[in-house]
Amino acid sequence: YSFVSDQSSGINAEYGEATITESPIELISGWVREKSDREFTFSLDDNNLLKLQHCSTSHISPPGLVLVTFNLVFAPGKPVRKTVNLTLDSSEGGRWVFPFTVSSTPATPDDNVVIRANGLHKDSVAGIRLNSLTNSAVPYRAYLEQGSDPDFRVFPEKGDLLPLGTEGTLIYLAYKPTLYGKVHNAKLVVQTANNEWSYVIQGQSPSFSVPVGVATTPIRQPSNASSGTRKNFIRQNMRKIVQKTP
Repeated sequence: YSFVSDQSSGINAEYGEATITESPIELISGWVREKSDREFTFSLDDNNLLKLQHCSTSHISPPGLVLVTFNLVFAPGKPVRKTVNLTLDSSEGGRWVFPFTVSSTPATPDDNVVIRANGLHKDSVAGIRLNSLTNSAVPYRAYLEQGSDPDFRVFPEKGDLLPLGTEGTLIYLAYKPTLYGKVHNAKLVVQTANNEWSYVIQGQSPSFSVPVGVATTPIRQPSNASSGTRKNFIRQNMRKIVQKTP
């Protein structure tokens, strides 16, 4: 980013209009850019979202402009949209405040978790361990996004994520299906003040097999079941009729 100010000469300078752009301004033919000894201080009203790094301060003649170049690093840990004020103060007097809006969209899920049920109406539980991204514990909130199947639940829903270097905080997911033949889905979100983790959860119903019954009384087989030949009852009846005919 570049900051340009139109200034007059003298210690108690009065500053006119100032602008801020996303890329260094191209100099008009005949202008000269030189390093400037003027000092500026920078401040942001939210140092958690943005980091600012001063690159250079230049004097541009003949128009008498001061060009300040700096980097802004925006690395959010969760979706956010916020207006942030950047303030520049000159050691020779003058202050400029630039409000601008930063925004970030949800990140891709951190992982996929598959839970296979032990049976209908029975809880199957999986766990996720998380640490805070600092050397101290931070409060968290865990919840299932709207639209998740009601067969899932998360606990504990609130607590503290243990610091870096520890075993972490264990967050549990329970899956209790109520019917066969359906794959259940949910999305788990864990949030702290500055960060967010998300997981796609899939619950698989227990495998189903058709029950096989066992008779308590053996089934009696026909007497000729073991014979490989079949009787021709029509031929037998015709022979009997011929024998009875005078």
